Amino acid sequence: MPRIKELDELRAIAILGVFSCHFARQYTPAFDFLSLGWAGVDLFFAISGFLITGILIDLRDKEQPYRTFYWRRILRIFPPYYLVLTLILLLAYLHGEHVTFRENIRYWLFASSAKLSLIKLALVHLFWGGRAYVPTQFSSSDDIPRFKNWLSIYWSLSIEEMFYLVWAPVILRGSRRTIVMCSMIPLLVCPILRGLAHTPSFGEAYGFVFRLDALTAGGVTALLFLAVKQGHLKARRLSRAFVASVLLSLCSLALLCWYCGLFRPDVRSTLAFSMLGYSLLSMLSASLVGVCAVYRGNLFFVFRALRSKPLAYLGTLSYVMYLIHMLVYVSLQLMVLKYLGKNSAMVLDTDNRLVLLLAILATVCTVVLASLSWKYFETPILRLKDRRFPALAQQRPMRGEVEVVNP
Repeated sequence: MPRIKELDELRAIAILGVFSCHFARQYTPAFDFLSLGWAGVDLFFAISGFLITGILIDLRDKEQPYRTFYWRRILRIFPPYYLVLTLILLLAYLHGEHVTFRENIRYWLFASSAKLSLIKLALVHLFWGGRAYVPTQFSSSDDIPRFKNWLSIYWSLSIEEMFYLVWAPVILRGSRRTIVMCSMIPLLVCPILRGLAHTPSFGEAYGFVFRLDALTAGGVTALLFLAVKQGHLKARRLSRAFVASVLLSLCSLALLCWYCGLFRPDVRSTLAFSMLGYSLLSMLSASLVGVCAVYRGNLFFVFRALRSKPLAYLGTLSYVMYLIHMLVYVSLQLMVLKYLGKNSAMVLDTDNRLVLLLAILATVCTVVLASLSWKYFETPILRLKDRRFPALAQQRPMRGEVEVVNP
């Protein structure tokens, strides 16, 4: 089946949302709307859940499916990640920052989303009604920008890696009932776990067991397309359900944000959003993925815009862009402070024009570096991946046989 170009554009929208959140974070009220870009991570999760589930379904009847799947994932994800991680740790060392051995291990093993303290907190609340405090995920309030403070953004990569580990056996070896059950349980259980582990610092937003529903929502979308292929569901009915789901989840999410206080410092600090908001975001993101898959190639102006070449290119680069964007941003901040002769980042908090200029420069530099990485580093590795571990799932009848619906 041809590549779903619209999904590349969704990736581009997601990464630009993350940029707006991180680059404009904790500055002025003028950037409050941009700070909502953290929701782009949920869109990444839904896309990953959808595509990975489809790949695994195609591999069910192939030889050595685990070997093929895991090696292709390793060659796609590990080389850029470990290169960037090494560079960040080196720059942190040269900048005089101390990264503990425990922190090193967590990031080298993709374990930063293994929030054992949050799991303990949820159990305490469930069985003993106790109270505990979990510190905030990010700590970027130092006087001087620091590289190590932004290692924490890799929690999302940790969640995806853990998802690959647990999801492959479910899809490759599970029965139909097991697959459906494992897909639906996180959608029901994760909101409860988030409620039990919630603190005003919303640390539960970064834990694997608390955010698994975002990925399985994308998996459920892929399973619905499989149901169409097997004749259990009509394609036109599914397309209408996706559109209705987008509208319903979007309206519900807007009302929930208004109820939680849209203009408060962060809606994620409320219990209601922790329990329901992430679930609605997962539903919205998975529905958008479903709409793009069903209406791919459609001539409606929205889908034509989603197939634009600049957005598609950004979507292709989105992985490395995510890896390096804060590395670039902190480097630029330190260069500006050195040029101004300042020893405090307060100047970056008070000059909106400087904040905007840094954001634009960081975005441009990130895109340029990601382009170079794609051409000279990632593409040769991907060719090796295709030679050594052929993509047996390239022809995906699961989604290929779903009709394209035209308005």
